[in-house]
Amino acid sequence: MNTIRIEEWNGHQIRFIEKLPGDWWAVLADISKALNLQTAAVARRLKAIEKQVKKDVISSHTLPTSGGPQEMTIVNEYGIYEAITQSRKKEAVEFRFWIYDILKALRQASGLEGFQVFRMLDKDHQKEMMRKLRESLNQPERVDYIKANTIANKAVSTKYGYPKMVKKNEMTPDMLIDRQQILEDTVNLMAIKEKFGLDISVSKTIYQKYIS
Repeated sequence: MNTIRIEEWNGHQIRFIEKLPGDWWAVLADISKALNLQTAAVARRLKAIEKQVKKDVISSHTLPTSGGPQEMTIVNEYGIYEAITQSRKKEAVEFRFWIYDILKALRQASGLEGFQVFRMLDKDHQKEMMRKLRESLNQPERVDYIKANTIANKAVSTKYGYPKMVKKNEMTPDMLIDRQQILEDTVNLMAIKEKFGLDISVSKTIYQKYIS
């Protein structure tokens, strides 16, 4: 069962749900009420952003209420800050700093620092890319997965000036951030190459894009 925490700001109760260890989402209705925003309008904007960037921003979760279990819209840290930017209340800036302090405290209470949370989310991205590769190739083999990761690791390592390939678990935060996009491009290019029978080198194409 997901952990639920209730924090109070200026008389408003904000509910937070821990979807994954150290990954706290807030109830959008609570955020909207505190900032005098329309929940439905904020949700539409966040869904449009989510569709554009293809990353999780908004979700739903069943929460206990006085009227029984109710499915409610929740937003991640990015979604919270995006909602704050829509508020015209002078307290919005104060609320932004309050949110930062609360999320930091919740993460630390979970025994995770901010970057540890990112590493956990990076694992999810890795799994998603390998799933995408498996579904994109006609007959995926183990060597295909190794190839995609090796190309991404070598590209990142060279970009950051390392003479030898750095393993994923030894990369810095900045390297891991770059690696996500490079791995995604590598997987997409491998799929396109097979689909259209292109006579190209995936590794050279990726290296030219990110290293040249």
